[in-house]
Amino acid sequence: MTGFVSLPAELAESRIVPGHGGRPIRIYRWRTQGAGPRPALLWGHANGFAAGSYRTLFASLAADLDVFAFDAAGQGGSAQPAEGADISAFCDPDALADDVDAVAQEARAWAGRPVVYGAHSMCGAAMLRLTLFHPARFAALGLKGMILCEPPFFPPPGHDLHDAGLARHKKRVTRASARRDEFPGGPDELAAYLTGREIFARFRPDQVAAHAAATLRPDGGTWRLACAPATETAVFRALGGQPVNFPALHRFPAGVPLHFVAGDIAAGLAQGVTVTAMMPDAAARVPHAKLTELAGASHMMVFEEEAECARLVKSFASECESR
Repeated sequence: MTGFVSLPAELAESRIVPGHGGRPIRIYRWRTQGAGPRPALLWGHANGFAAGSYRTLFASLAADLDVFAFDAAGQGGSAQPAEGADISAFCDPDALADDVDAVAQEARAWAGRPVVYGAHSMCGAAMLRLTLFHPARFAALGLKGMILCEPPFFPPPGHDLHDAGLARHKKRVTRASARRDEFPGGPDELAAYLTGREIFARFRPDQVAAHAAATLRPDGGTWRLACAPATETAVFRALGGQPVNFPALHRFPAGVPLHFVAGDIAAGLAQGVTVTAMMPDAAARVPHAKLTELAGASHMMVFEEEAECARLVKSFASECESR
């Protein structure tokens, strides 16, 4: 593991906590001066991203929240798979659940109070894995609530979206495995490469720049993705190619507030984007869950509708704090 951080020291303090099998996971606390006591938020990122990818979101949140974030295993400044390691075991859903358990414990201790958990995509699925399959450990965290922006749910056999889910999964795995890994020109080259492409089409320039800086690490005389294509692919296979959490959503604890945020559901259905299209079915399996749809937004709604997502997160944290 290198000393790479996805959030620079001038913006956030960082610590290392032992995750699954003792592997080092990096957690951050956004630096805010003179803010006083505020609700604490722990944020998890999407696959192939890192904590620092959400730098502009954190800047919006930090006036009202004590913001913590972390880099998932194999991504950002956290542990990388050892050469020759079993990458599927490294990215196993229960291993990722162990990691979020560790960082949530650390965030609570660091904040001195229970935290709200927020996440975009993959790290939402990791916390749901802990919640649904390791309930005693989850309960010990004492989370105030969860706000999750499109955690991936794979439609099981027999579901109307199953075939679309298989097609979507194959497409994502193919793209991830063929991802360009090296950018000798550093973050500026990666930012130029990503601008306007596919999921980054509606990112602002400052968002693209933050993501490039957070996900490209120096490697000798060159720069490489902090999440290698093989790792990104393995995470997609672990969390997005099988019904990992969906069949168990009825186990979600009734006393924990849950707010799902989705992009444009009709567009997701029309385009076969099952990560969006599955959200109504997922929310319906948890009787007390709230579902908010952001019309016109894609799975990247946290960036495309950053101000609205920040408002939703602040409002949810405030509601949880007052319970």
